[in-house]
Amino acid sequence: MSTARRPASDLPSDPAHLRLLYTHGHPAIPYGDEDTLEHWHVSIRAFHDEEEECEGGCTEACDRLLQDGSEVGYLQLWRLREYTGVDRWMVADAESGDLESIAAVVLDDGEYSAAFEETIECPVGDLLILDRVFLSKPWRGFGLGPVFAAEAVRRLSDGCCAVAAEPGMAEWPDNREEVTDAYRAAVKEKIAALWESIGFHDFQRGVQLLDTSLQESVDLHRQRRNDLEELAAAYQAHLSGRSATPDTKPQLAPAAPLPDPSPAPVDAHHQPASGPVVVAEDGDGLAAATSLSDLQQDCATSGWSRSDRAIALKAAEQSTSDTDLRDLAAEVEGAHFGLRDAWAAALTFPGRCFNLHPFRQDPATLGPLADVWVYGSNLNGRYQGRSHAVGGDCQHSRPLTPHTERMTLAQLIELGSFWEWNGPGCAFCHGWSGQRLTPAQHAHYLSVVGDYRR
Repeated sequence: MSTARRPASDLPSDPAHLRLLYTHGHPAIPYGDEDTLEHWHVSIRAFHDEEEECEGGCTEACDRLLQDGSEVGYLQLWRLREYTGVDRWMVADAESGDLESIAAVVLDDGEYSAAFEETIECPVGDLLILDRVFLSKPWRGFGLGPVFAAEAVRRLSDGCCAVAAEPGMAEWPDNREEVTDAYRAAVKEKIAALWESIGFHDFQRGVQLLDTSLQESVDLHRQRRNDLEELAAAYQAHLSGRSATPDTKPQLAPAAPLPDPSPAPVDAHHQPASGPVVVAEDGDGLAAATSLSDLQQDCATSGWSRSDRAIALKAAEQSTSDTDLRDLAAEVEGAHFGLRDAWAAALTFPGRCFNLHPFRQDPATLGPLADVWVYGSNLNGRYQGRSHAVGGDCQHSRPLTPHTERMTLAQLIELGSFWEWNGPGCAFCHGWSGQRLTPAQHAHYLSVVGDYRR
């Protein structure tokens, strides 16, 4: 599945001018099933900017767009209320087959199933169902679907213990003969990945669940909101004929050379708080010697506050190859979420950047790499869904927290369940992150991989 997106220059208008309008109506005295099942329609509308003058002058149509906007998409959600004295499965079944298929998975004899109660942290409250997200074709391909879904979930999930969704085809292609089982599976996988990017996880029989009590969905919502801000900035830059970000990052002061490791072992993860920036010989993203300079580069081109940057840089300086990064993550927890991702990415590398084939074929070649610490969201496969890396390297990556799983690289290689073709590994980041390599580990890695390629 490709994660490529359309450029901001293809946008029909500035996404910063989009608004979401929420509609739910009911009689003063609800009748039938209306007290158990609420329907919410969220209209996504593009509005004319009050301060923008159209070329050739504005018209009455502009006035209408200024007041009412024009619908470019919509979301459909349902709230299935608990404790109304009515069988919720029967209510969902009476409304539609789509709602019934979700209710049948999460409910058992009208109550939340044992599997649901085991999965959700606090399984008490209503259930919000994300039924459909639709965008007109000119607005597709920019990653906006998850942005709007996250916004709607944030506003409508109060009092709900979970949000459920069942990824699937919502629209037929022009040529219906293209709709094979493989086509359906590909569409479902693509949509499931989009919902994962806002906190949904696989549950049972194709249904995904988002636990509203977890911090994860809050952090991911902030990331998607940041995505929208960046998209709007890129579109505005396109209109003004400039780049949204500098083509090259500002150069830092020349780094001091790496100390000679021969007199005594050198741990490149650790740098004194006031010491020089250390840069490795190789820019493959694996060497610990580049950790601090990589983070400094990100800080130099960001809008993060001075205090947040100081916190992250100090935490990075404290890191050694033996440090449990989950403990350091607590020190940067209050910093901007984008900075937290940059900090984790500077101290780790995603599995896809590491050629593991020669070491899996012959674990004896690991040598000093056997002790490299590995992090992931679900390395042992204890939970529903796949394992994902940390640090923001792919759309499914997870924040580094005290709950992140940790093991050595040697242990990961021996973990047979992790390497099954349909197992917990992520196709984008390979499901794990490694703590960046010391000079000895990095030199050994390059040597083994070089011999393997020859």
